Amino acid sequence: MHSARTLGKWGFDVTYLSVDGCGFVDPQNAEKAITKDTILVSITHASNEIGTIEPIAEIGKITREKGVYFHIDAVQTAGQIPVDVNELGVDLLSLAAQGFYGPKGAGALYVRKGVRVTPLMDGGIQESGKRAGTENVPAIVGLGKAAELAKK
Repeated sequence: MHSARTLGKWGFDVTYLSVDGCGFVDPQNAEKAITKDTILVSITHASNEIGTIEPIAEIGKITREKGVYFHIDAVQTAGQIPVDVNELGVDLLSLAAQGFYGPKGAGALYVRKGVRVTPLMDGGIQESGKRAGTENVPAIVGLGKAAELAKK
């Protein structure tokens, strides 16, 4: 939500989707909210407060049909339930290692092949030019190992 608010401050039109009494986003409401100017739909895969797991595959199908990029925040689900980016139809997926017993502060962003991501900060070639600063190799290795163990 904070990132969406920041985009709004930068001049982007941001649409917030309502949820029902159980915390679900209605895919039809998501579809209605998409306009000719929409470039991205971003939804939390599961609520960290009430545990609602959103109908991501349905929303992914809609965004694909509309030609809109689709991001999910899988911090609560990665390592806990199966998360298959192809089945879910997502273009971008963010996760945090501590969600599956990895080192705190380590995260990852899946970017589907063909999706171009522009860095917010300039200053280095780390992570294929996506991020400035020194990579935290121990945390990256820890994230990878935690992901391997979670998959088992």
